[in-house]
This record gives sequence, structure tokens and C-alpha cells, in this order.
Amino acid sequence: MTSRPNSAGTRCDRRLFLGGLAAGFAGAWPVRRASANQTAALRVGAASVETASDGTLSSSLAFMLPDTPRAEVEAVFKAEGQPAEATPIPTNPSLVRIGSEVILIDAGSGNSFQPTAGKLGETLESRNISREAITQVVFTHAHPDHLWGAVDDFDDSERFPNARYVVPAAEWDFWTREDVETRVPDWLKGLSVGSRRTLRRLEAKVERRKPGESIAPGLTYVATPGHTPGHASVLVEAGREQVLIGGDALSHAVVSFRRPAWAFGSDLDRDLAARTRLTLLDRLANERMTLVGFHLPSSGVGRVERVGASYRFVQT
Repeated sequence: MTSRPNSAGTRCDRRLFLGGLAAGFAGAWPVRRASANQTAALRVGAASVETASDGTLSSSLAFMLPDTPRAEVEAVFKAEGQPAEATPIPTNPSLVRIGSEVILIDAGSGNSFQPTAGKLGETLESRNISREAITQVVFTHAHPDHLWGAVDDFDDSERFPNARYVVPAAEWDFWTREDVETRVPDWLKGLSVGSRRTLRRLEAKVERRKPGESIAPGLTYVATPGHTPGHASVLVEAGREQVLIGGDALSHAVVSFRRPAWAFGSDLDRDLAARTRLTLLDRLANERMTLVGFHLPSSGVGRVERVGASYRFVQT
């Protein structure tokens, strides 16, 4: 275990990361999104599932689809009635309530990543949910817009002091490596250092789980790797009722569904991520399962429909 740096070093390092990381998470999103108070409440047996906006991010379409000719990209967006332009990217952590448990799925980015993000605290406050009321924080993966919001950027304290944390085991193993920055592309080097630091800060309260293992009553990790090595979605189920909280496995409301085989610039293993998307889309369409996507439009809630040889995300 490495020693924990002081909070001043953490603040400085994280701010230095911003320029290189801002491009790293997506591009061109449909514009409509939920306000802090707008949410889709879902019932899954005795559990409820809702989303809580952390604000928005910005990025470029060129980063998102680095290997796809611009003309092909424009043709797909035009067919869907969407502009092939950069627009705000929604960020939607989820809240699952089961009995006395209030479980947060992903913690947002904190307040030093991008100025339009880090709004989760405001959203929770608007719903009269205190940070102290969160009993568990479950991470889909360790990118900063999902992880960094768990630790305060200014005093290095836990934002959810009464919570325990659950991380996919393979995700922990990758991002906490001492040499992780040598194993990622240039745009991810700063991210990897920041994510390692955040995970190590939480280590004393972290539980590691593998796909298929229970992470809370009615909640199970589902393997959806490729975007990151240990990326895992969260299945909420009660009998035949199921909701999949998908993290970044399906992150764009047009491209992830209409052209799932296209390479995404933010995926660490692009081929594996494409196979994951195709497998997941097939399951979601076959089982007519509700999907909650971290970067999908509005509250991120919808269903997957087959359209010819591809798919479509339908907001609900």
C-alpha cells in the first residue's frame, strides 16, 4: 500500500489533469436532459431506482469516434434526426433504496473536474437526501466522472462518511497498480493516477466483488468489460422484475445502439467493448429489460428495441 498524499497535492494534481481528460468521455449527445429535480422512479420489488444528475460534461465527436469517417458519422446522426455536433453530456448516478439502505451507484466527478459537473450534492440536497444518509456507494468503474466525487477535492474527506464502498475486483486490481499510468494511452495517464489515489483513499472501507456476486440485497454485478478492464453494470432484480444500471457500457443514445461495432475513443479495449455492447443490446432487447445509462439522455432511463440489424434506445 502506498502512502496517501496530502490534500494540497491532490488538489493541484487533479486540476492539472483537466485539460487532458476533458476529451475523454464521449462527444455529441442529444441535447435534452433532466433537471436536478426531474427523475424517473422505478419499482423493482421492494426496491426503488432513480437517477440523480451530477451535471454535464463536454467533449468532442472526433475523440469519441476517432476511426470513423466523418461522412459516415453525419449520415447516422442525420437518419436519427440528431445534429452531428458536440452537445452537453448528461451524467446520471443512480440511487437505489432497499429498506433502510440508500445505495448510490457511481459518485459523480466532484467539483474540480469540469465546471458543469460535480452537481450531485446539489441534486441530493434538492431531494432532501443528506450525504450522511448514503449507506453504500457502488462503482461501475474508476473513471473520474464516476469515482472522484466520492472524495472531497479540497480537504480529502469522504463525501459520504457513513457509506461503505463496492468496486469490481478487476477494476480495483487495474487502477491501483503502481505502474498503471504506463498501461494506458496518453489521455488516460493523469486519470489513472487520480483514480489510483482516490481508490487508495477509500481502501479501508472498500469491498471488492466479481461479476455474479451479490453486492447488496437484490443487486448483482454483471460483467460489461472493455470500456475499462473491470467495468461492471449493476443488475437490480426481484423475481422477474429487472433494471440494469449500465454505467458506460452503452454511453451514447445514437452510436452505441445504431452502430455498436464502431470503435469508441474512450474505450480502453475497443474490440472487447464493441463485443460487450452487442451482447448487452441483444440481452436487453430480448428480455425487454429497463436500462439506466449514466450518459444517456434526460434521466438516462429507457428500453432497447431492435431496428433491422441494429438497435434503438427509447426513453421512458
